Amino acid sequence: MIELKTKVGFWIWMSMLAVAAGCRTVPVTGRTQFVVLTAGYENRLGASSYQEYKSKYGPSANECQQAVLRRVGQALARVSGQTNFAWKFNVLDSPIENAFCLPGGKVAVYNGLMKRFKNEAELACVVAHEVGHAIARHGGERMSWGYLQTIGSLGLSQAGTTAQSVYGIGTEYGVMLPFSRSHEAEADLIGLQLMAKAGYDPQAAIDFWQRFGSGSNDAFTALMSTHPCDADRVSELTMHLDEARELYNSSEVKRGFGVGITAGIPAQEETPSDPAEQQNASQEASIEVTI
Repeated sequence: MIELKTKVGFWIWMSMLAVAAGCRTVPVTGRTQFVVLTAGYENRLGASSYQEYKSKYGPSANECQQAVLRRVGQALARVSGQTNFAWKFNVLDSPIENAFCLPGGKVAVYNGLMKRFKNEAELACVVAHEVGHAIARHGGERMSWGYLQTIGSLGLSQAGTTAQSVYGIGTEYGVMLPFSRSHEAEADLIGLQLMAKAGYDPQAAIDFWQRFGSGSNDAFTALMSTHPCDADRVSELTMHLDEARELYNSSEVKRGFGVGITAGIPAQEETPSDPAEQQNASQEASIEVTI
């Protein structure tokens, strides 16, 4: 009995040390979170998982789709403040209505979701939301808590299983577990500010989530959806719209709603005539991105 109590006390103490050592602050929101993994490890995990998704579905052959995603991605990357991300952007050939950004800036939008956008800014809204998850390191946070739960019982041999449950590695491609609603709300706020800084009209976020969610306030749908779209979400975004509007007004280039998108196919982008916009486009092109 004494030996058991000693072991329990040891693991409780180790858990407390892990929590204390793993505290960091989430950008934008300032929330304190628990992450014991290194960013480098998370980024390597993201790169590995990204290859599996690409191998399963393959990139869309439509260059217009890939071009608009790269343009949006480059604009967001430029204002993200993430200097250790090796950005990749891909439209994946699948009818799934979903998108994700894995650690290290590995972004994918499924073709099924592309068909739900009306313009480039709505695409920017979703990509910025997903990038928000990566900036906030929500995946690493969830894995860290999962690892902590295994201390003293299953051990870190379960690390692979925890990673699978977060990113779908080696299991069910494209069916990553939903983030918590608090994580979704945090990614919404980070994403709203990010798209505004990149020069996309933040009103597009309200328009998209209202339409995509159909104004649903159903608790089960909100709980089970990877991207819960309910009235509360739209209300929360609306509360922060003025703040995002200020960021948009101070952005270097006003992209507005960007090009229109019809049935998943973006309109051809016109060559920018404004010298400042041409310079900005040149700067974005210098950001290292691959597909």
